[in-house]
Formats: sequence, C-alpha cells, structure tokens
Amino acid sequence: MPALQFDIRELQRLRQRFDPKDVEKALRWAVDATSRKAATHISRDIRDAYAIKAGDIKRRLKIERVRRDATRALLYTGRRLPLEQFKPGTKRVRVTATSSTGKRFKTTRKGATVRVRKDKGRQLVKGGWYAKGHILRRADRSDNTSEPRIQFGPSIPGMVAHPETIEGAQELVRRDLPEQFSNRMDYILNKKAGLS
Repeated sequence: MPALQFDIRELQRLRQRFDPKDVEKALRWAVDATSRKAATHISRDIRDAYAIKAGDIKRRLKIERVRRDATRALLYTGRRLPLEQFKPGTKRVRVTATSSTGKRFKTTRKGATVRVRKDKGRQLVKGGWYAKGHILRRADRSDNTSEPRIQFGPSIPGMVAHPETIEGAQELVRRDLPEQFSNRMDYILNKKAGLS
C-alpha cells in the first residue's frame, strides 16, 4: 500500500483531522531528523574547505529549540581555534639572527607550518614555532625576549558563516523536512491502525 502524503504547510488542518498529539510527534521527529541532516551537511561542507575533524565541529554544535512548534536552530559556538588543530608540522626556514655582540647573521631554524584551508595547502606561520603541542610566536616579533603566545586560526562559527554553506543547509531543510514529516505521519497513523 503506497504511503499517504501529509503536507507540513497544513498543520492546523491536520491537527483538526487527526489526534493533535500525533501531528506534534511527527513534527518533532521530522524536525529532529532534518536538524541532524543539516548539521551533517554543514560539517561536510566545512571539511571540504578546511583541514578539520568532524568531532571538532560537532563539539561546538548546539541544537536548540526556538519555539513551541518544534522549530530548531543549529548554533555553532566557540572562539578561534588554536593553530595546532590544523595538522601542524615543522620546516627549516632561513632567518636573520643577532649575535650577543650585536652582529646580524643568516642562519636556519625550525619554523611551524599548518594546513588550515585545503585549497591553500600547507602554510608557514611567519615567526612561529611548534613546541609542547602548541604553535607559538613572540608577542613582539622584533624582540626575542617578548612573551611567546599561542597562535589561533579561524573559528567554527566563522567557517559556518559562508553564504554557500548556509544556503546549502537551508535548501536541504526545505527539501527534506516536508518529506520527513509526511513519512513520520504515515508511520504513526499506520502503527495506530495496526498496519505496521
């Protein structure tokens, strides 16, 4: 028997025709399922552009209920990520140093490299080095006695904010939510009728 079609745009009419609790349950299930799909879509989109792990994105996601009608918002939180989360490495680089007598000379040292964006490849962190699990750089690059500071890259909210990512997720929701709702309603009503 083919599945019945239920239009999510006609919630009020469906609540009058069927048990309102069934309609609310179908809506809640549909919104939860579509929210998870949208979060997965956003995660994949970000990982296509940035060298970051899915777990790092998921840890900064909160799915919050916005209104009583089961509407959800995907909220990405957090500050800029430390550069060591972007596949850190080292590379010998040529630098100009100053001797204890004040004489300047050319030498090499280990510089830090990271891969933040996949389209840009591995990049050198100017003046930075990789030590004790962090990428550091002097607060004042011209003063070798200035305090080393941890270096940061982009934030997850900043990565998500690209228009293409948002538009893609919105398009997925527009396409998926009505189908999810209709399928859930069909399942609930069939189960009540003893057909499933």
